[in-house]
Amino acid sequence: MKKAIPVVEESLQTIRHFLSSFPPEEVKRCTWELLTYALGSEEADNLTHIQRGDLLYFYEQVNKVCEALVVLDGHLGGVLPNE
Repeated sequence: MKKAIPVVEESLQTIRHFLSSFPPEEVKRCTWELLTYALGSEEADNLTHIQRGDLLYFYEQVNKVCEALVVLDGHLGGVLPNE
């Protein structure tokens, strides 16, 4: 088994901790709830179409990052033992 450098090891542990706390389905659910709450609030009436689009883009990108973390964790799984 390869030994990761400390900063990489710490980062992988952070990723594993995040994924164990928030699986991708949970991230999608939470971010969707946040988005619908934000767009449904009175303050959202003052958002421009660009700002609304930015929120939707952020939602999509956060979910893509989460999916990428799952892939990375799977490929780098041999570097660190599971917690």
